Amino acid sequence: MLAILSKDLNSPVHERYNFKPLRGSSHWWALNHLKGQVAGKRILDVGAGGGGIGRSVKSEGPKELVAIEIDLRAHETLKQRYDRVLTDINPIKDERFDWIVILDVLEHLAKPASFLADLRKLLAPGGAILISVPNVAHWSVRIPLFFWGSFEYRSVGIMDGTHLQFFSRRSFMKLCKSVEKAHVEDYSASIEPFELALPAWASNNMIYRGLIPLRHWAARTLPGLMAYQHLALLRG
Repeated sequence: MLAILSKDLNSPVHERYNFKPLRGSSHWWALNHLKGQVAGKRILDVGAGGGGIGRSVKSEGPKELVAIEIDLRAHETLKQRYDRVLTDINPIKDERFDWIVILDVLEHLAKPASFLADLRKLLAPGGAILISVPNVAHWSVRIPLFFWGSFEYRSVGIMDGTHLQFFSRRSFMKLCKSVEKAHVEDYSASIEPFELALPAWASNNMIYRGLIPLRHWAARTLPGLMAYQHLALLRG
């Protein structure tokens, strides 16, 4: 997010990070890929947070929904939406999943490439991984750097104080291409969730909604500058 919401870094993940199935968001993009594709399939949601993905696809009849979430405070909520809730992937290292969702997680890891390689081993033949990472070269970061030569860490958003990694378009593409026995089927981009900051009258109108496709086109056309998050689907 754009640090448009002020939240304590120590608050539970399901309270800090909002599920945002808004048009043009990473959640919207992921759900579009999953829609109609999960019946009878096994799905692994890594960094499940409040479980928005699981709640959204459960009605489509997946064979199994498994959540990975290190924050134990979120587990009570997640257990209402997933068949199993774990803190890491070790208990499922010999299992295979048709879909693996890992949204806004890799930037929190010390070794994202190694973790992504481990996730690839959990893919069933023909399965896919849906990934999102924040874009450190987004205009909201570039402008303060250009004019004031500085940036500030925030409780949420691109400059979230818990991020250990920063991704540009190029470094994200390099990361995705480094995954062995997988290919990138789709690169895309998300837009800023201004709806979370604007009053209802400013975002719930025809003009604002009409601008969303234009903003999304700009993010996909100029991802280095305009993408809020970089998105990729890796097919195994």
